[in-house]
Amino acid sequence: MLSMDGYAPYLRMNRTLKGSPPWRKIYRHIIYAVPTFSNPSSRTMSLARRQELVQVAREHDALVITDDVYDQLQWPTRKPQTPPTLQHAVLPRVVDIDRGFEGGTERRGADGFGNAVSNGTFSKIAAPGTRCGWAEGTERFTNALSQCGSSASGGAPSQMTSTFMTHLLDTGELDRHIYTTLQPSYARRYYSLMEAIEQHLLPLGVTLPQGDREVVGGYFVWIALPEPLVANDVGRQAREEENLIIGEGPLFAVAGDERTKDLERQVRLCFSWEEEEKLAEGIGRLATVIDGMLNGLSKGD
Repeated sequence: MLSMDGYAPYLRMNRTLKGSPPWRKIYRHIIYAVPTFSNPSSRTMSLARRQELVQVAREHDALVITDDVYDQLQWPTRKPQTPPTLQHAVLPRVVDIDRGFEGGTERRGADGFGNAVSNGTFSKIAAPGTRCGWAEGTERFTNALSQCGSSASGGAPSQMTSTFMTHLLDTGELDRHIYTTLQPSYARRYYSLMEAIEQHLLPLGVTLPQGDREVVGGYFVWIALPEPLVANDVGRQAREEENLIIGEGPLFAVAGDERTKDLERQVRLCFSWEEEEKLAEGIGRLATVIDGMLNGLSKGD
């Protein structure tokens, strides 16, 4: 057995012989984002902001990693007469913008790797727990990613699941599942939740972000409580009095972020799990809690 001292010269020689792999790229910075129907805020990044993000990434040699996991789960904001089906993205992804914006990834002086990669997952569009997904970027970037040990050694992290997904893609069953089952089902739940919010919560002073969007989607609705209510207090009272669980804004805070205080009045509501009638009932229960707390404050309790 060689000692570490005896092995070190071999390592140095091996690195010299191999040289630097042509597919290797080390970025100076990483930027993570969920541009479409973000969790927890359900917000969607505007086209102008996506373009600015690409510009910043290029200027500072950064890689923008976007979780584009909710993009296929979309429907019109207003309830249509027929079941909603949207097969085209409303906005280009950041990786799409990087490909073609201001010369794209092959512009003069660029190395061809690009500054954005799109991360997708089948767990949101095939079945929960489907630990299989994909990454999309430039040809040079994806080739480099394919050389990583997790992909090159053994073929893929989820081999058997990948064969299932390949079959669903080849037969068109996954597309049919998205457009005939997921989009209509989630849309019905969203509309039920929003009707209840408009009926019970908005009159109490609750507000919604980005209310002017034509297309919504994802799993969540983000609301702001009326002052001076605090999300943690409302959440605790909802659990104790109404057996209701909500996502309190501070749960999603990033340690050290000075904007954490902005989350104190925010609440995340999830509509992807419960049936429509339960969603409406849950909003009614939440309205009871909020109304009671506001009345208690107005009486000086």
